[in-house]
Amino acid sequence: MTTTSRRIFLYWLLLLAAALGVGAGAWLLLEREESRLSKRTESAEAARRAAVEARAALVAENVELLVGDVEAGLLDTLAEAPAENLDAVLNDWERTNPLVRTAFRAAASSGRLLRPAIGNRSEEARGFYRRFATRLSAQPPWRPVKLSYEEFSSSSRKKGDQNVETVQNARREVQALAKDRSSYASNSAQSGSASALSGQQEAKVKGRSLSEKAEVADFAVAERAVPAAKAASVAPVADRRGWLPLVADGRLHLLGWVWPQNASEVRGVEVELAALVSRLGGAMPVEVAAGEGYALRDDKGRVQHQAGVVAASAPTVRVPLAATLLPGWDVVAFLAVAPEESGTGSFFAVGASLAAVLLLAILTSGSLLLWQARRSEAEAAQKTSFVANVSHEFKTPLTTIRLYSELLEQGRVADAEKQGEYLRTIGRETQRLARLVNNALDFSRLEQGKKQFQRERCDLGAELGRLMDVHAPRVAESGMTLRGSLPEKPVMVTTDRDAVEQIVLNLVDNACKYASDGRELSVALVGRADGGAEVRVSDRGPGVPVSERERIFEKFHRVDQTLTAEKGGTGLGLSIARQLARGLGGELRCEARPGGGAVFVLTLP
Repeated sequence: MTTTSRRIFLYWLLLLAAALGVGAGAWLLLEREESRLSKRTESAEAARRAAVEARAALVAENVELLVGDVEAGLLDTLAEAPAENLDAVLNDWERTNPLVRTAFRAAASSGRLLRPAIGNRSEEARGFYRRFATRLSAQPPWRPVKLSYEEFSSSSRKKGDQNVETVQNARREVQALAKDRSSYASNSAQSGSASALSGQQEAKVKGRSLSEKAEVADFAVAERAVPAAKAASVAPVADRRGWLPLVADGRLHLLGWVWPQNASEVRGVEVELAALVSRLGGAMPVEVAAGEGYALRDDKGRVQHQAGVVAASAPTVRVPLAATLLPGWDVVAFLAVAPEESGTGSFFAVGASLAAVLLLAILTSGSLLLWQARRSEAEAAQKTSFVANVSHEFKTPLTTIRLYSELLEQGRVADAEKQGEYLRTIGRETQRLARLVNNALDFSRLEQGKKQFQRERCDLGAELGRLMDVHAPRVAESGMTLRGSLPEKPVMVTTDRDAVEQIVLNLVDNACKYASDGRELSVALVGRADGGAEVRVSDRGPGVPVSERERIFEKFHRVDQTLTAEKGGTGLGLSIARQLARGLGGELRCEARPGGGAVFVLTLP
């Protein structure tokens, strides 16, 4: 391995090591960032889920509070109803209060219905008898064992959500509606005392805080299913009350009852469930974050109220309501995965792609730099060789001219024939030196793009005939015979005479150097149908290998053969010839000649 190849190999190793180091570092950083983003996404998702769970629980608590307010208010109103003209009071209550479906009275001991009366022919009364008469007489709900308040109080109500004001408004509305006594205010002599008592209770409630009101409501909810613990034959010592949720005709029904102190009968009410449910919408959130949804569902799974987007899929969170309030009902919450948090796989893929692009860019740019450095190094070597060759090429004709001119100047050549030969040699060497100078100048102009062409209309056949007459002796000196094949008719083209002459002379000079063993050189001109022309310079030399037919037109390139190595040259002749041909709008190419040799074809427009 040469020193240059070894150095380039080391450069490649350094570049590859740097690129692999950058790639490994980028990969580690991407994995670390992916892990961090995954943890952050999981934490954010857990926080969102916890917030949704808390909010769903709060909605459930608000629904329970509203239902408890309604139930407590209805039972308070029922308990305060005057015993006199009670049926008339209950009739007015049914007619004026939308929350009351049916009011009833039953015997405390047997549970037998006293109101609605058996003879009542109204559809609502018949339906009430059909649904509940047997159930109440078989197992009166006011006779089970009393449970402690602590067993019904699960936890304190938390306030502070942004929907508290909405829930409070809804609670105030249902409380006012459930405790409306206007229907029987004028039906009893005790209405005045009842109003006074109601005013005192309202004043007490207004003076309490929100938490105290919630505790009062919670206690009322707890008391709705806490009946007397003693047998029915024993008279109660205080008011007892409670609620009984029943399913009849495939629907949920809520029955509330009050056993007044020292009374032999129980008063009760069936809630108009549709009116109650319509007022539970106030417990739903007013504002819902994107991707969240909340719904209140009944025991059949039907959505009664909703806020936000409720999906058809399984809910994320489910909070059942108290079985003693609305059995089978629940509050559900839905949480959609945010698009920006759908995963870090895309981030890792994009990051890995960018790292791969960076790695590829480093390798590509490094390769280009190494290639450019190697090319510049080769061009520098070629230019060094070019300078040496040009110097040698200049030195040879100058030496000959100087020698012969000194001999002639000193009069040391007396023979007139030799004097003429020396003068002709000086002329030929002068022309050779001029061609070298022109090539060098044209190469410089072509490289800088400053070559100017003087185009004019001319007969290409006549120009080629003149060139052949002038350079025939030089071709003969190389041992070759110059033959021309020119058309008799003029071939008119618009081109630069000097450029065409220089192209043809370079081709003839190459043939004299490298194809002289073939003993034949021909120049042919063929007119083209499009108005252009082709100049074909053919020889019978060794020819040009297929792999070299394009490379020979590169600057400083010479075919690596013994023949070319023994001949002097700069490696610019064919490169300049092709650049001149293309500058004229034509082309110069190399082809194989049938029977051996090479053909250089100059195409002019």
